[in-house]
Amino acid sequence: MKPIVMENDHICRRDNVLGSLPPSDQMISIDLPVGSGFKAKNLETDVRTIQKALNQIKPLHGGPTVPLVVDGKCGPKTNTAIWNFQFKQFKAKGADGVIEPGKQTIQRINQLLFSSAPVDPGANEEIRARVVKHMNLVAKSVHAAQANVLLANSPSGAIDLGKGAANSRLDRHFALGSLAAGAREQAIRNIHGVFTMFSNVLLMPGAMGTGAFEADPTGDPRIAFTFGNGFFFGDVKHPEKNIALNRIYLGRRAFFAINDSEFCAFIMLHEMAHFVGFPGGGFIDDHGRGWFTDDTITRLPAGKRLLNADSYATFAVECRTGNSSKPHYVKAANTSR
Repeated sequence: MKPIVMENDHICRRDNVLGSLPPSDQMISIDLPVGSGFKAKNLETDVRTIQKALNQIKPLHGGPTVPLVVDGKCGPKTNTAIWNFQFKQFKAKGADGVIEPGKQTIQRINQLLFSSAPVDPGANEEIRARVVKHMNLVAKSVHAAQANVLLANSPSGAIDLGKGAANSRLDRHFALGSLAAGAREQAIRNIHGVFTMFSNVLLMPGAMGTGAFEADPTGDPRIAFTFGNGFFFGDVKHPEKNIALNRIYLGRRAFFAINDSEFCAFIMLHEMAHFVGFPGGGFIDDHGRGWFTDDTITRLPAGKRLLNADSYATFAVECRTGNSSKPHYVKAANTSR
């Protein structure tokens, strides 16, 4: 069984867990972009971090042939060293001359520097605290989604107490307006079943006290991964990776480099959809990524949206916030296979 892995481009793919990095939390990090161009902020401490790191990388892998002066100033030599490293590692397509927090260049630097670094056990408490920080948004989103679905399916009365708005929200995200009455009612029951399972995921016992969510023990540098319908596998372990199938794994290198709690909560909601699946044993996959206004979603019929992870995540976010405008962190992508 291959896990569903969220890559650093925010697209999920069925893939192997790389295991290219060990469980270690001693990775270097920067607060703002370093390098050349309009994105670069070049804080002195960040520049020093990058200069020291590049000096430790062998020229064979793109490190400077002449060590950089570690002075915190991003001059021509440092900029050239950044570009040379990117070109060596990613060729011209990945060489833009700027190193951004949490993105592929700094991840590759960490991969080269810490491929045999020991585990730092003390980091687990910090990781747990960061996950808990995001869980409040996740729980509120799930409860808001449940309330919306129940309101949409409530008996009609003389006064509309929000049932119309609740149904409109369901139609926006799941295209239920295209279904016949009976099929629409069944679809609403199924959506409610999915979010009921979301609630069960949050109640699962876990090492971090955060339901099924765990810090990835394999060292994979990508954002997150889980196993389709993994909730139902109990304590069964993956035969090769020796990790439990009934967990949602958050990447130590990528997920925990994201400081935007709203974005982190969205990722967690998305992964929960893969994890619980659809009532009756169906898989919730990735037929399209984006907000309901993106053409990657609008072209999907109701049947595909009901089996699409982003549809559940975006619906839950709108239910919690009451805002139908697309958030900055939701990216449109065609992920049909």
